[in-house]
Amino acid sequence: MSVKRTAFGFLAFAAGLALLVIALKALNRLPLIAQNDLMRRYGDFEEMRTSLGIREVLVPSYFPEDFRWPPTEILAQGKPYPAVVMEFGRSGEGKSGEVGMMICQAAADGFSPGGPLEISSVRERAAYRLKGRAAILEVGSGRNGERYSRISWREKDVRITVLARLTPLELMKVAESMLR
Repeated sequence: MSVKRTAFGFLAFAAGLALLVIALKALNRLPLIAQNDLMRRYGDFEEMRTSLGIREVLVPSYFPEDFRWPPTEILAQGKPYPAVVMEFGRSGEGKSGEVGMMICQAAADGFSPGGPLEISSVRERAAYRLKGRAAILEVGSGRNGERYSRISWREKDVRITVLARLTPLELMKVAESMLR
């Protein structure tokens, strides 16, 4: 009889714990439901567009050989201003799963997504004409000495920034392929 009571008590405890976990997970989702337009991950462009109403997202038609489509990560927000961040993984030996390029589009000029790619020191900065648009091209290094290139320009009411582990020439090809 004691074994039955112990088994029943254990099952009741496990069931109560499972219900508690389910309830906490449901409560954790409430802020996302109430504030659907804060920065979060999306599975694909269609889900992001439907959820936030962001219609125009510029994507490159040219990718260097060791980058792959589709983006490995899409982050977006509608508030306090619309912003989209796409991360692209690298392929090849020793690079699989490594983020090699980020494309950011935001309605605010000062938007900085942070993340796996970041220039900690800029070595060179130059004004550049990108298919008639005024752009800033920067070359620098990350915290671990990785070499990065970044190009940024304004397209209508959106600031576009492309940051990658690429040479400036390759980066300009990627950026130019985003413009028609």
